[in-house]
Amino acid sequence: MKPEISIITIGVDDLERAFGFYRTLFDIGDDQIGAGEDHVAFFFDDKFSFVLFPREQIAQTAGKPEAIVGTPGFVLSHRAESAEAVDAILDRVLLAGGAVLTPGTQSEWGYSAYFEDSEGNVWELMATPPVN
Repeated sequence: MKPEISIITIGVDDLERAFGFYRTLFDIGDDQIGAGEDHVAFFFDDKFSFVLFPREQIAQTAGKPEAIVGTPGFVLSHRAESAEAVDAILDRVLLAGGAVLTPGTQSEWGYSAYFEDSEGNVWELMATPPVN
């Protein structure tokens, strides 16, 4: 099997609030958004979608007795073009109602920052030096 991630689904407690956050952050057209009573999907291209789904329903689907708020089981990572792009995204996170967990910091691996969306899901932003 050659793994290829085509859909990322994250659990949210407030679907409307999460939709507002990601709608502002992603800045994509209405024709790239699909919604149902229990989900919202952002379609970026033929190979990748990002879906918001109620946290309780994800817990049920996974056979867990309850959903635990604010303890993500994964970190989503986004590779930005530059340190300036990382900082610009952090500004947009704040505008959309998220929180910056760690500001942009230079390390031997590149420039990175962490933020939390409106639902407590953690993202990493990184701008890594080009590989030679």
